[in-house]
Amino acid sequence: MCVCLAVFCLASTGCIDLSGQPNDPVMRTVRIGVERHYEYEGHLYAMRGFLGIFSTGMDTLTQNLNAAHIVDSAAVADEARYSLRSFLEFEYRAGRLQGPLILVGHSWGADDQIRIARALGRRGIKVALLLLCDPVTPPLIPPNVERCIVIYKSHPLTDWFPMWRGVSAEAQNPAVTRLTNINLATANVGFDTSGINHVSISANPGVQNMMVNDIMHALQRAHAFNIAGPYSKPTMPPLQSVNTALTSVTSKPKG
Repeated sequence: MCVCLAVFCLASTGCIDLSGQPNDPVMRTVRIGVERHYEYEGHLYAMRGFLGIFSTGMDTLTQNLNAAHIVDSAAVADEARYSLRSFLEFEYRAGRLQGPLILVGHSWGADDQIRIARALGRRGIKVALLLLCDPVTPPLIPPNVERCIVIYKSHPLTDWFPMWRGVSAEAQNPAVTRLTNINLATANVGFDTSGINHVSISANPGVQNMMVNDIMHALQRAHAFNIAGPYSKPTMPPLQSVNTALTSVTSKPKG
């Protein structure tokens, strides 16, 4: 009992990650001269949540985006939130934060990505897409976030307990941030969501497909604006071919 309590306390304060993945790979990011190896210029960081072991979808997402050479991506542990924030601020000051910035998170990792976005906003750094998967105690989405999408599933019997729930989010300034909350318990998303819970949501093939589509749209939108200019209505470029690594995620049977 004491051991379990100690693990819970350490994990709840962001001091432990049991996923077996590197806790802090933030130094591997897009660099000048490296972007040509990816279809899109930009930076994507996905943050695992409680203990790390319940957020396998964050690792799957980034691994497949990298393997498909779509955009340079890294998954980090929740306890890396402070170093990730500092690193992004440093890269911005150094002029190396090229292309759209996309932040993804699951559970408490989703909550902390909101806090990172808010801290970046104080430095004048915009977040092109904040993609949240089952946040549990989400702060208000700050106005430096251009687009926020929340994919969650409500569970009326357990939504009172933050560790095992998923809830919607609210924007601090709805006129500035485009916010979409998608409740998998009620929304028609084209696949079976009945077996999805807080632990399995981020790794679910249907949810993975939703996240990939949202990321691709954000990247294409940024690319279109770069071509057409900020005052022209962009024409979305056709989606480029995606190799087997990404297809393995998006083509799995939904459900």
